[in-house]
Amino acid sequence: RMRTRLGVLILVVGLVAAACGSRTSDQATVAPGGDTGSPSGSGEPAQQSTLESPCGEGDASGATDIGVTDDSITIANVADIDVPAVPGLFQQNQEAMEAFVAYCNSLGGVNGRELVLDKLDSKLTEHLQAVEKACTSAFAMVGNGSLFDDAGLPAQQECGIPSVPGITGSPAASGDTTLMVQPIPNPPDSWVKGPGLYVIDEAPNAAKNAAMFAAPSAARQQADRQVDIYEQIGFDWIIDDDIGIGESTTDWQPRVKSMNDKGAEYVYVQAEDVDLANFLLEAETQGYAPEWIDAGQQVYTDAFLEAAGPTAEGVHIYVTTVPFEEADTSEMMQTYLDWLEKTVPGASPDALGVQSWSAGLLFATAAKALGSDLTQEKLMDELHSITEWDGLGMHVPANPGENIGTNCFMYVQVQDGEFVREFPDEGFECAEGNRVPV
Repeated sequence: RMRTRLGVLILVVGLVAAACGSRTSDQATVAPGGDTGSPSGSGEPAQQSTLESPCGEGDASGATDIGVTDDSITIANVADIDVPAVPGLFQQNQEAMEAFVAYCNSLGGVNGRELVLDKLDSKLTEHLQAVEKACTSAFAMVGNGSLFDDAGLPAQQECGIPSVPGITGSPAASGDTTLMVQPIPNPPDSWVKGPGLYVIDEAPNAAKNAAMFAAPSAARQQADRQVDIYEQIGFDWIIDDDIGIGESTTDWQPRVKSMNDKGAEYVYVQAEDVDLANFLLEAETQGYAPEWIDAGQQVYTDAFLEAAGPTAEGVHIYVTTVPFEEADTSEMMQTYLDWLEKTVPGASPDALGVQSWSAGLLFATAAKALGSDLTQEKLMDELHSITEWDGLGMHVPANPGENIGTNCFMYVQVQDGEFVREFPDEGFECAEGNRVPV
C-alpha cells in the first residue's frame, strides 16, 4: 500500500458503504442475508437469505443487444488503476470482478451465456474515454470503481449502457439512477446517524469534544455531511479541519498538539488507513490518548494493523459488510474469498471488493430474470425492480432499485492486534429513521 492514497479512497468507501443504525428502543438486529423490510423492533436476528446464485446453465440465445451473442455477454469494468500518485487505486474492484466472472462461468455463466470481462483503466482522469470504449462493445458496466465517474455520464447517457458499479465516486453519479443501480446505494441527499448515536451512548463526553480531519475533494464532502448530521444528534465539534494528501507523522505534530490542548476526546480522520496510522503514532509520541478514535471500513485492512502496530489498539471501525473473520456465517462471503484467492493469487480482500462482487451478483440476477430477452433497456427495468438486496448475505440489506440507503451497521474494534466484533453481538444493528436528509 502506498502512503499516498489521495485520501479520496476513504471517502469513496464512505460514499458507497455508509450505513447505520442506533441503540434506541426501536432497534432491531438483522442477520447477514436477513430480511430487508422494516425492523420489527424485536431485536431478534432475521432469517438467513434463501436466494441462490444467479449463475448457472440455461438455454438463453440470440444476439439481442450490443455485447450479447448466443453464447456470451461482454461486460466492462472501469476502474482507476494506473494512477502515478496512487498505483492500483481501485484495483481491488477489478480483481473482484475477475474473480466473479471466473466463479460465474464455472457454474455455466448466466442462463448458459459465458461472461466476458473487458477491463478498462480510467486512470483517475480518463473515465470519459473508458466509458466511450465500453459503449462500443459491452452490454453493461459492472463493478466499477472510479473517483471522477461523473465525467462519463454524458457518454453513458448518449449510448445507453447500464451501470452496476461497485462504488460511485461523485454525488452526480450516485444520485443519477437513469442508467445506474448499485448494490449499496449512497444517495447524496441523505446521511446515516447510527454510528454517531452509538458513540453518544457509549462515550457521551467524547461526543461533546469532537474533532474531524478530512482530506480534499470527496473526503471533505463526506466529512461535511457527517459533521452536519452528527451535530444535529448531539455532537459538539471543537475542531473541523482539512488535512493534506498523505499526512506523515511530522504533518500530524501540530494537529495532535492542538487536539491535546483543546481536549478533543473523539477523533475521526477521513483519510487513508496509513494516514490514520501516522496520526496514532504521533499521538503516542505526544502522550495524547483520546477516549474514542473512530473510522470507516477503509481502515478495516491488514495494512492498517501493520502500519499502526500496537497504537491501533482500541480503534473503533464501523462496517457494512460481513467481517472476513466471520465468513463461516455467510456462504457467499466465503465464496468471494475462495475465488479471489484462486483467480488473483496474492490479492487482498476488502470492502470495496465485496461491493464489486455484489454488483456482479446484482447484474447476474437481473440478467437471469430476462432469459433470452436480454436488452439494455429491459435490464435497467429489471434492476430498478430489485428493492431488497444484501449480496446474498454478504453485506447490510439495502434497496438498490430505488436508490435508498441502508439503516444498518456494525462496529468492530482492534483488540490484541486483531479485528473483533464490538456491536451488536450478531448480525447488523438496524433501526428505522436512521437515514436522514442532508
